[in-house]
Amino acid sequence: MNERPLHDHSLETLFAPLLAPFKRVVLAVSGGSDSMALMVLAARWIASGQAPHDLVIDVATVDHRLRAGSSREADWVADRAKALGFQHTTLVWSGDKPDASIQERAREARYALLAAHARGGAPSAVVTAHTADDQAETLLMRLGRGSGLDGLSGMAPSRLLLPDGSVHLVRPLLGLSKEQLAGTLKKTDGAWLDDPSNERLDFERVRLRMAREHLSALGLSNEKLALSAARLLRVRDALEQITEARLAALVDQHNGVFASVAQEVWRGEPGEVRVRMLARLLAAFGGDAKPAQLSQVEALEAVLAQGMPFAQTLGGCIVSQGRTTLRLYREPGHHALPEMMLSRGGEALWDWRFRVRYEPHEPLEGEGNGEGEAGGAPAPSPQAVSVRPLGLAAYATLKDGLSPYSRPPARAAAGLPAFWDGDRLLAVPSLQSDSRFTAQFLGLKRGTR
Repeated sequence: MNERPLHDHSLETLFAPLLAPFKRVVLAVSGGSDSMALMVLAARWIASGQAPHDLVIDVATVDHRLRAGSSREADWVADRAKALGFQHTTLVWSGDKPDASIQERAREARYALLAAHARGGAPSAVVTAHTADDQAETLLMRLGRGSGLDGLSGMAPSRLLLPDGSVHLVRPLLGLSKEQLAGTLKKTDGAWLDDPSNERLDFERVRLRMAREHLSALGLSNEKLALSAARLLRVRDALEQITEARLAALVDQHNGVFASVAQEVWRGEPGEVRVRMLARLLAAFGGDAKPAQLSQVEALEAVLAQGMPFAQTLGGCIVSQGRTTLRLYREPGHHALPEMMLSRGGEALWDWRFRVRYEPHEPLEGEGNGEGEAGGAPAPSPQAVSVRPLGLAAYATLKDGLSPYSRPPARAAAGLPAFWDGDRLLAVPSLQSDSRFTAQFLGLKRGTR
C-alpha cells in the first residue's frame, strides 16, 4: 500500500464525509498510531481553513479500565489533544467486566459511551480511524465465520449509531493504510502509544496481523482484500436499495404497532430480498433485544416460505403467519422493556423503536386527556410522567374504545410505550391521539448495530 504521508491538498476530500448535516464531530482517539494520525490530520484540516467554521470538533478517549495504566494513557491523549486546540473528554467503562468475549463487549461499551457523549440537539458524528488494513482483517475474520454478503462487505464508511438518526459513525480513513498514517505522524514528529494487547495471540485480529506476510504471498494482500470489501459493499448497497423499495411497497408498518404483509406478495419476492426484508423488520420491531443472526433469519424465512400457519419468536419479535397474512411485532415478554421518567418538554429514545416526548399544555376545550374518561374536566398534566410498556391488562381496559378496524393484536399492543402518572394510564400515542404525548416510530432504518 501507499506509504507516502498525506498532504494538505488531500484533506478536503478525506474529511468531506464530516460536512452537512453534521454540526458536531467527536474524534475517537485511543492513542494508537491510527487515531493519533486522525487527530493530527483533523487539526491540519481546521488550520488550513477547509473545515466549516460552525462545525464543532472535539476529542474523546474511552478508558476501558481493562489494564493498569489505561488512565495515564487517556491523560496522555488529553494533553496532546489540547495542544492541538481540541477539547478532550475521557469516557470511562466502569463496573464489572465480562469473563468472556472481552473484545466484543468492550467494543459495544465503547460505541455506547461515544454515542451518548456525542448525542445532542444537532446531528453528530463519531469518527474512528479504521483503515484499509482493518477492513481487510474484518473481511478475513467474517469469511472464517461463513458470513454472507453483508459481513463480507466489511465496515461501511458511514452508518447510524442511534436509530433516531442523531448520531452517525463515520470512518473517513478506510481508503488509507496503517503505514501511510504512521508515515504522516513521523513526518510531523508525532508520537503514539503502542497497545500491549496488540501482541496477544489469543485475539483473532492479532493472529491475522502476524500472518500478513504469508497471506500476501498467497495473493491475499490487505490492499486486495480491502478492494474486494469495497466492491461487495457496492453490491450490498444496491440490494439494500431494492429491499427498501419493496418494504415500502409491500409492508404496512401500522405506525410501529406491528408490521403486516400479504403472504401472496411476500412469496413473490426473490429469496434474498425476503431474507433482507425479514431481517430489517426484526431489527426495527425487535428494539433493544439481541439481534437475530443471519442463519436464524434464513431458517425462519425458509419455514415461512412454505406458507403454512406458523408462529415463532426471534430477535425480540413474535412472527406470526396465518393463511393470508404475515405479522410481526415486539414480543412484550422477551425481556424487561424499559421504564423511564420524562419531565415537561423531555424527549428520549425508548427501546430503540420510538422517540417519545412529553409536551404538556393547558387542554383546549373539548380535548381529551388520554384516559378514556367520560365527562368531567381533564386532569392537570403532571410535572413528570413515566414511560413504560402498556401491558396486556391495561390494553384490555381500552381496546373496546378503539375502532374494530384499528385494534392491533393484544400482544403487539402490550409492548407499546405508554405514558403513566403512577398507576394512572395517561396515553398510548400509537393508539390514541393526545397532543401532549408523542411516540414516533423510528422506522426501518439501516445499520444501527
